[in-house]
This record gives sequence, structure tokens and C-alpha cells, in this order.
Amino acid sequence: MKAEKKGWINFIIILVLMMVIVGCSSNSKSNENRDQQSNNNDNTEDVGGEVVIAYDSDISHYDPIKGSSGYDNTLLWPVYDTLITFTKDLQPQPGLAESWTFEDDKTLVLNLREEVTFHDGTPFNAEAVKFNIERTNSDESIVNELQNISSVVVVDEKTVKLHLSQPDSSILLALSDRGGMMVSPSAVEEMGEDFQQSPVGTGAYKMVKRVPSNEIVLEAYEDYWQEGQPYLDKITIKIMLEENTRINALKSGEVDFATKISPGNAASLENDSNITLLESSTVEFRLLYVNASQAPLDNKEVRKAIQYGINRGALIQAINFGKGEPAYQPFPKEYWPADPDLTIEYNPEKARQILKDAGLENISFQMNYFTNAYQQRIAEAIKGQLSEIGITVELNTLELNAAIDNYFAEKGVPLFQSVWTGRPDPQMTISYLFNRDSFFNAGDYSTEEIEDLILKAAGTYEQEDRAEIYRTITQKAVIDEAIIIPLFFTPAIDAMNNSIKGFEQNLSGKPIFSTIRKEE
Repeated sequence: MKAEKKGWINFIIILVLMMVIVGCSSNSKSNENRDQQSNNNDNTEDVGGEVVIAYDSDISHYDPIKGSSGYDNTLLWPVYDTLITFTKDLQPQPGLAESWTFEDDKTLVLNLREEVTFHDGTPFNAEAVKFNIERTNSDESIVNELQNISSVVVVDEKTVKLHLSQPDSSILLALSDRGGMMVSPSAVEEMGEDFQQSPVGTGAYKMVKRVPSNEIVLEAYEDYWQEGQPYLDKITIKIMLEENTRINALKSGEVDFATKISPGNAASLENDSNITLLESSTVEFRLLYVNASQAPLDNKEVRKAIQYGINRGALIQAINFGKGEPAYQPFPKEYWPADPDLTIEYNPEKARQILKDAGLENISFQMNYFTNAYQQRIAEAIKGQLSEIGITVELNTLELNAAIDNYFAEKGVPLFQSVWTGRPDPQMTISYLFNRDSFFNAGDYSTEEIEDLILKAAGTYEQEDRAEIYRTITQKAVIDEAIIIPLFFTPAIDAMNNSIKGFEQNLSGKPIFSTIRKEE
């Protein structure tokens, strides 16, 4: 488990860098339906050309099983199709597996598409699926979402049977994530460690050039299996970490599309008649990671006092220009596993009383955050709010690598202001945040009841029944035990010039570029 936790450190390093809060102005919101309809029309006459995209993070690795950033997916999806895909509200959809059947709660049969080839011309078939899943579960992989697959049986060339060691309700959507991305077995065996330099998948685009921290160039795969796709001849992705750089590049025409626009900067784009803004809810949310094994947060009463001592609405108003949703649980209110009745009231008097009843006073501790202006505003706001209930927070601002390593590896501080980027299935989120063996649960803290409920949810396949279990887990893990301190959800805003069509946002908050077209 220690080795597994080490493997996730780079993941957190990248995702913290991605914590640009997003929102949109009232004018852009009023035009959202018009813009979304325009972007999603099915006219495929505008085929060909090039789109230049400003993206806010470089890829950590072009081998799906070795990449450590949750935001890699956006750069991987054009190159690697997945066995399962998802709708904009995260429901499983056919991908390279055109259909599937559960023979029982531990046996999943995938029926694969015909006439699909990898970019190197080799066939995609059941043997390729077996190779990929076994590779994902090997020691060279840091992806662990498929660990419940105990064996892969090739039934015939286009049929695969997956045997599970235990029921796993997240398995379908896990196959829409990195574990379900199919790489060419021939290319992996031929190139070995150099595979990421020339990645080979079955996706609509081939990666033909990469300059780390600068740009990625994708070209159309002419033998792609989906009729009428790819829509473009070329996609160039410019890596621009700074939001203002992305916005200026969009305004000047250097790029056609820019990701992660914040509320304040959205206002500078809303009146530009050449630019479309799209906004959507996501499963990503801001939180305080808690190491519940370290004093004083090893005392549950301190954690609960913090829950009641944070004014989430005030944070949204001051930091997010009023955009967003207070987070009382790991799921936004419109997502099916969310508990619509769950809230955490802002009650500083109650927080102070909790500490008084527990005989606690002069409480102080350090909180890590990564140095940038936005995160500093959140950190200072939290410090100010907690001071009102008698808790002193010493802000520990470090460079990205140092802040992450200090909290997750060195266990240097008990609290870390960060973000959860979300997963396609709620079971994955619940397990990562509340399972005592998870990397994200730095204090290895849980209860037997919560652990049992996580296992029960994994073995429950009906969505309504799953939702009920997740709501119970949330009540016990967040409200009763305060294993995490949720803060707020933020909408995603993407900006593009009006020539861009076909783009659709989704609840994951991770853009999918393969559907983009350009109208000349």
C-alpha cells in the first residue's frame, strides 16, 4: 500500500495546479442555451481544417497506465478510445465495446466492435483487450481501478469475459477511464519504455509531435472506425498554464479554444461577439484534506467544529463572484448519488460550543496550500473564519512539489487545501476519499461501518439502491466523522471562437476534443 500511495504523489502535484475556479457572467448564462445548441448541432459538412487549443496542463505521461494526473484524460482521449464511454451526465455508453452483459454480479461479458484497427494497422480484438487489462493490473501500472478483475477470458475474436474477484458496481465506468484506454500490444512490445514517445491507440487522432510543456500536435487517423470522423485534419494543443495567457491567445486569434476560464476573467470575454462561453456543473470540488491521525485533528470534535465554522456561502461570494454551489458532500446536488437534504450549517456559536464541551482551547495547526493568488485568498478566508471560533491556522505556502510531498508523503501538516477532480463513477470517489487504505485518506482514518458500507455499495448494481448507500456513507463520513471538510463546487467555463462547433461539456469537467469541428 505504501508503494501505491507513492505512485499517486505526481497525480496530486498535477491536479493542484489545475485548481482555477470557474464561473461565468449573467449575460453569458442567459446565452448558454443558444450557445450550447449552436455548438451541438449535427451538421457535419464542416469537416477538415485545424483547431488550436490552449490547455492548462501538460500531460504527465502518454502511456495511460503510467500517467499520474486526473487531467491527462483530455489529452489521452483523442489518441485512445476506451472500452466504455459516457454521456454528459456520466451514464455508461458503448465505446470499443458495442454492448455488454452481466452474466452475474461477478461476470461481465464485452462484445467488441468489428473492423477497428490501431494506428499502426494492427487489429483491435479480444486478445488486445486481454493484453491491456492485464497490463493495467500489472506492477508497471499505477492505475488500480480494475484490480477487481481477477481474470480475462477470450471467448472469441470479438468477445471478452471479465471475471471479478468481488462485485464491483463501478467497473463499467472504470472502463471509460484510463484503465479502459486501449493501446496497441504490438507497439508496446516493440517500443517498450519508449512507447509514450510514439503512442499508438485506436482513437480519432494520432499524436505526431510533442514538445513537453509547450505543445502537442494530433493528426487525423484516416482509418478511424466511426463513420464521418475525425472531423478535423489536425489539432494543435498549446500548453498554457497561466489563464491570462490563454485568454490573450484566444482574443488575438492565436488559439481557437481556451479551457478553465475563471469568473472574473469571463467578464472580459462575455461582450466579445467573436467568442462563445459555455458553462456547466462538474463533480470537481474544493475541499480540505484532513489527516485525522495528527493532533489536533485526531480529535473528532475539532474536525466537527471546523465543519460548522466555515461559511461556504461567503467563500463563494468572495472568491467565486457568487458562482458555484456549497459542498456538503462529495457530489453536486444535480448528480444522482447526492443527498438533496444534506447540509452543513454555518454556525460559529455551535462550533465554539463543541470545542468548549470537549474542554479544548488554544487550538492551532498548520495548513498547506500551493502558492498562487487564488489559493491564497481561499486560505486567508478559511484562516479568518476559523479564528472566529477560536482556532488558529498557520498558513504554510509552498511550491507545488514541496506542498504535496509535505502533506501526503511526509505527513508534515494535518490539513491541506486542495481539490478533488472527480471520477466517472461515484463508487470510485467514495472509495478514494473514505477508504482507510486510500492515498487520499492521508491519516488512514475510517470506521468499520464505513468500510463495510463501501463494500456493500460495490456489490450493489441498481442505481437507486446505490444512491441510498452513498447517502448513508456521506452522512457518516462527512457529518459524523468529518473525514474531509468539503468547501464548494465550481462550474466549468470554456471559451472558444464562434467557428468552433460540436463541443459538449460533461459532468466530469474534463473536455473531450474529438467531437470538435471548425466552421470556416
